[in-house]
Amino acid sequence: MVKKDINKELERLKAEKNELERINKEIDGRVLELYMLYNVSKILNLSLNIEEIFNGIINIIGKTIHIDEFCIMLLDEATQKLVVRAWYPNSGTLPDMSFDIGEGISGTVAKTGNAMLIQDTRKEPNFMFYKGVKMDIGAFMSIPLTGKKGDVLGVFNIHKKEPFSFTENDRKFFQEVANQIAIAVENAIIYDRAREASMHDELTGLYNRRYFFEYIEKELARANRYKKSFSILMIDIDSFKNFNDKNGHLKGDKVLKETAKLFVSNLRASDVVVRFGGEEFICLIPETPKEIAVTTAEKLRRAVEENIYKGGENQPGGKVTITIGVATWPDDAQSAIELIDYADKAMYLGKCKGKNIVFPLVK
Repeated sequence: MVKKDINKELERLKAEKNELERINKEIDGRVLELYMLYNVSKILNLSLNIEEIFNGIINIIGKTIHIDEFCIMLLDEATQKLVVRAWYPNSGTLPDMSFDIGEGISGTVAKTGNAMLIQDTRKEPNFMFYKGVKMDIGAFMSIPLTGKKGDVLGVFNIHKKEPFSFTENDRKFFQEVANQIAIAVENAIIYDRAREASMHDELTGLYNRRYFFEYIEKELARANRYKKSFSILMIDIDSFKNFNDKNGHLKGDKVLKETAKLFVSNLRASDVVVRFGGEEFICLIPETPKEIAVTTAEKLRRAVEENIYKGGENQPGGKVTITIGVATWPDDAQSAIELIDYADKAMYLGKCKGKNIVFPLVK
């Protein structure tokens, strides 16, 4: 009887030991999760750059917890498609794919704003295995990245190779991670929009002089590094005060907007067009020597001269015209400010020669 009681007690103690080990394991796992959430939150709050945010997520989650793969897809505002912006473990080679809203599991999550857990992808007819790019996915979780106003910014997808490998704790944990990612992504988007707006002229939609001074320094460094030249065109609408006096400032604004569109449509995508102030514009043309820059400037001059502006008949000569000064790096200057000043002097001399002219100042 005593021996039987001892065995029974040993069994009870053994069961208690196993239960304590299980509880301790769960506690350890929860502590790790909380530690990771703390680190995710800390890193996400350190940056307003989306790429830096993604790199932080990949480094923490990917290298700390045992997940086969995960990816972040964001909604592209221009195409209204979900595109891959981060992928673990192959962060350097992002899959070239996109999903329409409502397409596949990721698209459905983005459309409904509700998370989806697929414990066995083989039994889910709508699962697309990233359109055949990734076939070894057994279990799949997709969580919406939701902004403060309830709008879906993208999705956070987690993959595991073995079916039925997600636990309830996994679902709760990754929902918390998704919430942190969404906050950081939305803050970065708001920051990018504000910064972009601060770099654009409100009337014409072109870049403004603040952007130009940042850009020309970068272009100058690039040109020096690769031994390349670039040119700038300083452009002024001739007798613009006369136009405003005769036609009014509202029509003058229309001339500025129309002229800005003419410049954009007659230049390359790599060329930068800026409203420098008032009726002045400036263009930076990368990897372009002076003779080609003069040809480009002449193309712009003709485009404006031949365009029919309302009120243009009240201008001297009966049409709106421009004068353009041309300067080239490194031929004409040794600093960005000096180059701008050189192009401005060339434009002024062009004005003195009768306006409606392209004038490359020669030392």
